[in-house]
Amino acid sequence: MGLCQRWRRLRLPGLQTCRLHTAAVPAPPQWLAERLGLFEELWAAQVKKLASVAQKEHRTIKISLPGGQRVDAVAWSTTPYQLAQQISSTLADTAVAAQVNGELYDLERPLETDSDLRFLTFSSAEGKAVFWHSSTHVLGAAAEQLLGAVLCRGPSTECGFYHDFFLGKERTVRGSELPALERICQELAAAAQPFRRLEASQDQLRQLFKDNPFKLRLIEEKVTGPTAIVYGCGMLVDLCRGPHLRHTGQIGGLKLLTAEYTRRGFSEVKTPILFSTKLWEVSGHWEHYQEDMFALQPPDSDRLSSSLSDHATSHPADTLALKPMNCPAHCLMFAHRPRSWRELPLRLADFGALHRAEASGSLGGLTRLRCFQQDDAHIFCAPDQLETEIQGCLDFLRSVYTVLGFSFRLALSTRPSSFLGEPCLWDQAEQVLQRALEEFGEPWELNPGDGAFYGPKIDVHLRDALGRPHQCGTIQLDFQLPLRFDLQYKGQAGAPERPVVIHRAVLGSVERMLGVLAESCGGKWPLWLSPFQVVVIPVGTEQEEYAREAQRRLQAAGLVCDLDADSGLTLSRRVRRAQLAHYNFQFVVGQKEQSKRTVNIRTRDNCQLGERDLTEAVQRLQELQNTRVPNAERVF
Repeated sequence: MGLCQRWRRLRLPGLQTCRLHTAAVPAPPQWLAERLGLFEELWAAQVKKLASVAQKEHRTIKISLPGGQRVDAVAWSTTPYQLAQQISSTLADTAVAAQVNGELYDLERPLETDSDLRFLTFSSAEGKAVFWHSSTHVLGAAAEQLLGAVLCRGPSTECGFYHDFFLGKERTVRGSELPALERICQELAAAAQPFRRLEASQDQLRQLFKDNPFKLRLIEEKVTGPTAIVYGCGMLVDLCRGPHLRHTGQIGGLKLLTAEYTRRGFSEVKTPILFSTKLWEVSGHWEHYQEDMFALQPPDSDRLSSSLSDHATSHPADTLALKPMNCPAHCLMFAHRPRSWRELPLRLADFGALHRAEASGSLGGLTRLRCFQQDDAHIFCAPDQLETEIQGCLDFLRSVYTVLGFSFRLALSTRPSSFLGEPCLWDQAEQVLQRALEEFGEPWELNPGDGAFYGPKIDVHLRDALGRPHQCGTIQLDFQLPLRFDLQYKGQAGAPERPVVIHRAVLGSVERMLGVLAESCGGKWPLWLSPFQVVVIPVGTEQEEYAREAQRRLQAAGLVCDLDADSGLTLSRRVRRAQLAHYNFQFVVGQKEQSKRTVNIRTRDNCQLGERDLTEAVQRLQELQNTRVPNAERVF
């Protein structure tokens, strides 16, 4: 069975009450029952062995606790959880794992020697990883029981987890199966199934997972010692280093969100997908993490779009956050807990997908779409911070457009006839924007009455290669959202004050910006944006291996590099083909270059840069890409 088959990736958020669906759970597959039976045999033998060791040694060990306290414990008997109970019931309830002499440790795993013991709660990065990784086992158990899934990987991510598993070449999870799968996840969590840690030999591992080719491959590649760790939880038995929660009851309620498939096998998608109520309610972390209810999704994987996105979010003050709902979502994030004047300005950015009900006749290429991405940002600041923040937005906008090679025109749009709010606030806001524009030093014009109903704005206009104008970036002041969402922060004097919101987009619609760039570049993309950066061309078959080495070196440096070893074409034809495809650079390697470990470099405009050392050439291209120069071919 190949690894690059279809997978199901399931994402689970929480904090939503889910209705239980009745559905018959099929009898577990034979291989699952056999695996569980073997695990129980091995577990019983381990318990017996540990009890014998504890009885034989029966020695006291010294445990150092946080705060300098030292207590006695019994080797192979006392657990971190028992010590947490002695300290306080609150700690026992909120601890998710322990750290013993710097090693992550299960709370129910007996201590063995004198130890420096620390407890991990959900407030720590390690604690979150334990909590979320334990939750993947719940999903894996449900998928095995209901679907007969063959499990692969279920890692935690920075803000959640996912689980990959295999159902067959063409099998996918049907929508009608999700409620039943969700019900089983909830039942497993409610059952408070303990996580049991088993140390197994390589032969035992291979026997446990004889029906799972993915685990067998992991055992072959990753298990280098005589033993490895397996965890049992209910009917689930999985290869895992741990540690885990004491039992599934600490997880709370789960709800399935989405399922999708990929052919990439052991792929990693770092997406926040799990949110669970119980632990947060007990430990008081829910309010602090409510903002994580929104998930960060990367933009389209296309090189052009992702390069633009990376460039437009490189402002050091921006906090990348969250998938769409844009203005209301960011307001909810601001309001989810009390704020202080010390937190301002608070900057949130979003590259989420947006939808507009555009009339079909108004749609056009990439410049106007019904679904698009926008580098949407909102800055919550105090009134006396407005001018500085606007100036920062303008500086950021200029730096981005300079790299993209665009000149731009600015317009100040003032109060429309259908405005909301007090005229005095509008006057104040327009004066702030005007002062910022004057200090910015670029030409601007007044656009009376064209502001948004909630506040004045600065619009940014570009022209493409055909002379067509496009509104891309915008900077808007908003006094209405803070009122409507009752946003407040504690001022320096202690009294509640209301922030001002700045809406900021630099690229505007990413798709529209790509369209304008495409017209402007005419297919000759700058190196840092180009989908065709370098092609290596061997003169003859004797140089093909060296050419492949050069290709690997370039790819390892993060450059897009292809190889043209087509022996059916002459060297000049292959060079010409690369230039017509607009590869920024062609690296030609012949016998001389191979012997000297050099490359002969040409540009897409047939400028011959001559022979260069391979290592130096790779480093130079990497430098030119990282600095986003617009004319890498000329300054190489």
